[in-house]
Amino acid sequence: MRVVVTRPMRSGQKTATLLQERGHEPILLPLTEAMHKAEAARELLAREPDAIAITSAEAFRALKASGIDLSSNLDRPLFAVGATTAEAARESGFKTIIIGDGDGTALAHLVKTTLVPIAQASAANSTHLLYLAGRPREGGFETALTNSAIRLDVAEIYEMQPVLWERPALRAALDPKPGAVLLYSRETARIFFDLVDTHDLAPALSACRFICISEKVLDVVPTPHRSRAVASATPSEHAMLQLLDGGAGT
Repeated sequence: MRVVVTRPMRSGQKTATLLQERGHEPILLPLTEAMHKAEAARELLAREPDAIAITSAEAFRALKASGIDLSSNLDRPLFAVGATTAEAARESGFKTIIIGDGDGTALAHLVKTTLVPIAQASAANSTHLLYLAGRPREGGFETALTNSAIRLDVAEIYEMQPVLWERPALRAALDPKPGAVLLYSRETARIFFDLVDTHDLAPALSACRFICISEKVLDVVPTPHRSRAVASATPSEHAMLQLLDGGAGT
């Protein structure tokens, strides 16, 4: 099956390998690319937070590109969304990595479960968490930590910007017609369907399934395509690929 991969090129290439191993033909259609600006993290890291939270491996690529010295922070607990982000944390040298399954909101609940008891036992009755984030983002992580004993600093260290696609290149990518499109975020889903409308690509997607990483992403799929769209039971690429190959979704 021809499968459209909408992730940024670097991570999309890894997905392409997984698809090929499953007998599919990947079509790389990166819809965003990262602009790194990790200097925003330098001052906040120097304040010696009690813990660090990261929801995307892109944050580690931004830190590496900036040349920021992380050595004084590697003993701090690091909260990460998913196995990919956790692996990037290990490669960066962090020693205590607490992995949350799901999205930023779920990670925030794990942070509260772990850190709030420590904060309540401290003299300051609070603990300091640094979130190394990107833009755009849904904000669920910050919202879930509102009015808690956790003092949160946020450093936006990368921004995902749309990739410019022209109609001839898009039409070429979708010919022959793909059997599925993998959608990893609300933003990429929005960009994808904007391109579909702008360049009149709907006929090329008439029999296409849309595999969404979550219900939140599924909500962005326009009504004409909704009957062929599904969300994975858990927000992970592994679950998406199982769904692609016939597993259960929602």
